[in-house]
Amino acid sequence: MILPIPVNPIKTASVLLCCLGLLALPAQAMVTCSKADASTMSSGNPAGDAPLVARLLAGVALPDEAANPTFSQYVSAVNDGWKAYVRNFGQPLSAWATKEIRQDAGRTVFYPFSGPDLPTVLAVYPTASRFVMISDQYALKYFDPFALKDSEQAKLVKEMGDSWTSFGQRGFFVTQELNRSGGHKYHMSPSMILMVFAVRLGYEVRAIHPTCLDLADLSIRPSAAKDARWGSVRLELRKDGRDIVVDYIQQDLSNRGLGKHPEARALIESLTKGPVLLKAASHLPQQPGFSIIRNAILVNTPMLVQDETGLEYDAMANSFNVKLYGEYVGAHRQFKEATNPSLIKAYKDRAKDVRPLDFKLGYEKEAGSAIQVGTRK
Repeated sequence: MILPIPVNPIKTASVLLCCLGLLALPAQAMVTCSKADASTMSSGNPAGDAPLVARLLAGVALPDEAANPTFSQYVSAVNDGWKAYVRNFGQPLSAWATKEIRQDAGRTVFYPFSGPDLPTVLAVYPTASRFVMISDQYALKYFDPFALKDSEQAKLVKEMGDSWTSFGQRGFFVTQELNRSGGHKYHMSPSMILMVFAVRLGYEVRAIHPTCLDLADLSIRPSAAKDARWGSVRLELRKDGRDIVVDYIQQDLSNRGLGKHPEARALIESLTKGPVLLKAASHLPQQPGFSIIRNAILVNTPMLVQDETGLEYDAMANSFNVKLYGEYVGAHRQFKEATNPSLIKAYKDRAKDVRPLDFKLGYEKEAGSAIQVGTRK
């Protein structure tokens, strides 16, 4: 969740790539594993039709679909949208991270308030082996839109294609637009968006499963239960012989959400012991109602990459050596109550040390984008 903000950004509870844990939303928590899950965890789950559906959603033509006009139009829209995204957002971010971010191969990277924003976390931390993304939005089970009835298929696929075109221009999805697809009966979900991103980034989607939290060791496990809820999911991906795991967890990150679920709090505190990314987080980590996750990051994280919506600068500077990039003179106009004033002062006082940033990241502001990179003192 990390890119230019929509016209009405207070609806950032509605920006997929900026998934929020707003206090106004119901406290959601990851499902814990049942006895049925525990008894079948070692057997694994079959990939099923996930690899095929992932390629179709990504607009990768297959023989049976190539002659389908609906599919061909969708392929064109996805191709154009993805190319625009890579050119305007993805490639510049990747090039910057290659030069500026220390990489530790094999690490687990934690990306709270993420939505299904897989491209950003992979660009910033390309050598990690596992990525844990947390959002307040349910992942939902994927489906093949090209297997729907013709009338349902044509409408949904057109709206999906339009969404990819907009994504290339803006760098984010707006939830309301996606949820309108198919008249609410069918729409692109975080699971499906993650699958498209994975394929477009060159990965093979080997499997996708619903997941649960094992209370015995606080590990995330694929759920084998037939009636498993697809709130959280795991994607198993492979590229050039290298396997990675992406865990997308549906969890309210507010103090209310974590306070009601001590197992979720313990999981969050363990995840903050690795590198962290914060982007387009609606300034929530600066709010009193999100002190649990903020304090866990301050105490545990060895490296933090964030935009201005992450931790306040004064708190960050106490624990980290901080490099400043871009420009920051104030929050987006829709965040009047959370401007990160200590960060404004830091950019002014440390003007000679601030490094340039020639691409957009986070909420679009007149002053441009800002990134802070913190390494623990």
